Amino acid sequence: MQLGLTRRNIGRLVLLVWAVALAWLARREFAPTRSATLAERTGRLEPAAQYFAVMAGARQIGQLNRAVDTMVNGVRLTELLVIDVPDGDSTRQLARSTEVELSRTLRLRRFTRTVFGAGIPERLEGGLGPDSLLTLQNAEAEMPAGDAVRLRIHPEAVLPTMIPYRAALGDHLRVGERFELPLLELGTGQVRPLAIRVTAESTFVVADSARWDSAGAQWVPATWDTVRAWRLEHDAGGSTTESWVDGGGGLMAEEIRGGHGLARSAFEIVGNNYRRGRRVEGSGWRRSIPGMVSLAATGQVPDTAAAVRRFLLSVEGPSQPRSFPVGILEGEEGARQAARGDTLLVRRRTAPRGAEAGRPREWLAPGWDLAGLNDSAIRQAAAQAVGRAATLADSAANLTRWVATQIATDRSPGGVGTAPSTLRNRRGTPDGKARLLASVARASGIPARVVSGVAVLPQGHFGHAWVELWAGRWIAADPTFGHFPASASLIRIRLGERSRPPDLVPLIASARFLPIGPGR
Repeated sequence: MQLGLTRRNIGRLVLLVWAVALAWLARREFAPTRSATLAERTGRLEPAAQYFAVMAGARQIGQLNRAVDTMVNGVRLTELLVIDVPDGDSTRQLARSTEVELSRTLRLRRFTRTVFGAGIPERLEGGLGPDSLLTLQNAEAEMPAGDAVRLRIHPEAVLPTMIPYRAALGDHLRVGERFELPLLELGTGQVRPLAIRVTAESTFVVADSARWDSAGAQWVPATWDTVRAWRLEHDAGGSTTESWVDGGGGLMAEEIRGGHGLARSAFEIVGNNYRRGRRVEGSGWRRSIPGMVSLAATGQVPDTAAAVRRFLLSVEGPSQPRSFPVGILEGEEGARQAARGDTLLVRRRTAPRGAEAGRPREWLAPGWDLAGLNDSAIRQAAAQAVGRAATLADSAANLTRWVATQIATDRSPGGVGTAPSTLRNRRGTPDGKARLLASVARASGIPARVVSGVAVLPQGHFGHAWVELWAGRWIAADPTFGHFPASASLIRIRLGERSRPPDLVPLIASARFLPIGPGR
């Protein structure tokens, strides 16, 4: 065969290119697309419900109900998390309900998240338009909804409850499989890549129904179901998470390292047995679970004398943590919080010199749970609070003290938690005061982000919310007590969200932060 650019070889090359193009066109025309395949698999989904005991170590602290319903043009996922928190000698329930509507190709369309059970209910609504523009709007009880915030996000963005279905129906359930999903984090309104690994396959035998055992005065399994499931490892829950998922996307079990565990069973076993036991037991043991009780409710004030504190992270139960919760790590050198193995270092940092430079602009924009920058009351409060501050750090300190002194702290379990209502009532929970401080700081041109976590005191681990203000670097500011910088006893767990038990307890229910040595 003669080589080179002869007429015959050029003709052969043209024919080859033509044949490849025809093959590609035929494949595109006749082969099913990924979307069509996913829609076809989703069409085979059957309505189902699963019930889980929410565990802190070896003890049940609540219940999680999950359901999937098929609609004419999509899928609806619902989730109800109920946690029983101590209230005097008894308990009361706090619940978080989430409803998510998806297209046939499992794309997010809209969702609603409501927190209720004690005090004022709070509702967050979100909708994703065809241009991948996410609209978020937040409201408390009968108060007018806040300004709608619009964010452009990845069109394939998922919420945590969607992950099992994306994994199963997206044909990822093979041991050794690695894939990514764009995760929408509601606390910050941002999307981050979520790495997921399929690391094991196993068979679960779970109670499918229950019968009443009069001798033991409790519900016991009547029939059993044997289900094949795969283990997904990721950090969508805010910490290293192991989710066991069946071939249809149903969750079989889950464990968040340092947080809660989910054990699936029949409804009567998960719910009725638990309620019977809860009525006759005391609530004292629940107070030792981190985040179950708010710092404001205790009347304690965190110490600001120590410049540095060290904590050893331990986890109740046989499993050991592979990493700290995601929100604990800040990433930059010399950060306020730094993890080394199982040891956490927390510094009470002050502003460096040259604090005017390098402001992160993403923390100046409006947030769905903050007052809008066009709110005249917020702008007026910001101007009054800043006063005649000469530097960025002075402005941040003035704003922190103003919120602490001008806004009363609501210590009730159901007080207001949004910035507008906190300013309007001149009273708010630590969550509300943190959101108000972040709002007036952004209105003053100071980048701000709300954080939630625990205050580690000799009396226990208590849920709390505060703010990080940018003054050359992130400085923790506590508007509940007027501390700038905030106490080194405050450990950040996550950005955004609230410091309520349904938000914090799932991440730290089985964790303990043990102080190492005296503060200094």
